[in-house]
Amino acid sequence: MIKKYLLVGALIAPFTLADRANSFEFPDKPPFGELSANVSYYTNYIWRGEEQTGGLAIQGGFDYSVTLLDTYIDAYVGTWAANLNTNGFGMELDYYGGFTGAIPALEDYLSYDIGILYYDYPGASSQESDGTDGTGGSGTRGMEFLEWYGSVGISGLPADLGISYYFGYSPTGFANNYDYTYHNISAEIPVPSTPFTLYGGVGFTDSDTASTTTGYGFTDYKVGTTTSIFGLDWGIEYTTTTGYAASGVDADTTAGGQHVVGYVSASF
Repeated sequence: MIKKYLLVGALIAPFTLADRANSFEFPDKPPFGELSANVSYYTNYIWRGEEQTGGLAIQGGFDYSVTLLDTYIDAYVGTWAANLNTNGFGMELDYYGGFTGAIPALEDYLSYDIGILYYDYPGASSQESDGTDGTGGSGTRGMEFLEWYGSVGISGLPADLGISYYFGYSPTGFANNYDYTYHNISAEIPVPSTPFTLYGGVGFTDSDTASTTTGYGFTDYKVGTTTSIFGLDWGIEYTTTTGYAASGVDADTTAGGQHVVGYVSASF
């Protein structure tokens, strides 16, 4: 009888072990915090009124966040990438981190977001310095730059109107061309009895650099509409600039100007 049981056990053991092996699954979320991803397809990449691709753009990123104080403080880090075609650069890769949450005693109306953002351009060669960036006209300067940012959001307004203000500051700007501050006021509002949301914003870039060849300031405008279909976000927007003067000349250039952009995006 014992031999019989051992034989039966020997016959069924491989199948039992196989079932156990096949039952292993990778976790669907981290043990702490939340991990999310996003991907988008744009007909053109426009950054603060400035054209970055002149054509199709694929963008996407990953974010990880941890709640430090429920409702009031979440810490996050993330990375985001996009293809580039302008000036011969092939890719933009951003890294960022910060804190976000609701403002105590006003949590139903006010939220905040503060952090630091690093713009990187892998594979791009450095530019030769002309001396206006403090290098004395020798050596090279990298394309990458850093921006400190902060924003405040206002919700709970009539008609579900949402308003936000964004402030950004960089001590160097792209390729150490200029230090700048950036201000943007944006709003969005759902269209009653429709699945559409209207949004728009106006931003102002101001360089503190005195040089007429690198310092500049201009205003960018955006207006658009978005909706959700088949689990994806679809939208179209119009952007334009006034006073665009990246070269210090008070006139729009091909990088600024008017653009109509369509896009589709998904979040996971």
